[in-house]
Amino acid sequence: MKKNKLIISYEFDFELIGIISPLKEYKIAWLLNHCLKIHLIKMEDIELEFIDGNLFISNFSYEAGNSTFRLLKNKNIGENSIVYLLPEMKEFDYLIMLEGQGDSFVIDEVMDQLKSKSEIQYITQVEISKLKSKENLIF
Repeated sequence: MKKNKLIISYEFDFELIGIISPLKEYKIAWLLNHCLKIHLIKMEDIELEFIDGNLFISNFSYEAGNSTFRLLKNKNIGENSIVYLLPEMKEFDYLIMLEGQGDSFVIDEVMDQLKSKSEIQYITQVEISKLKSKENLIF
């Protein structure tokens, strides 16, 4: 008997920035607010369900017009086990998602403003098409 497979392809209409920083999540949110003149608000943690357990991700968000600026912690919060939102990017502590249309957030300007901060050790734009676990970013 012939088997049919359902193949789903998602459209990723956001840009992603990876950040390495020793700061706690609320401190980096404050730094981003101060530096970028935005107002990130702590939202409900994002829960992703997997076969071997759940993943809880800290989530800060700011909306401007048709755009959304989102700060995500790359590590699971709460449990003793270390699980990552993007396992292939374990070295990054935080991720910034720039979603939506409009020119509220230009990725190059955001990165230029954040590169000058001593609290941020490293910042880079992440190419979404090269990520294996990019489906984890759909919520």
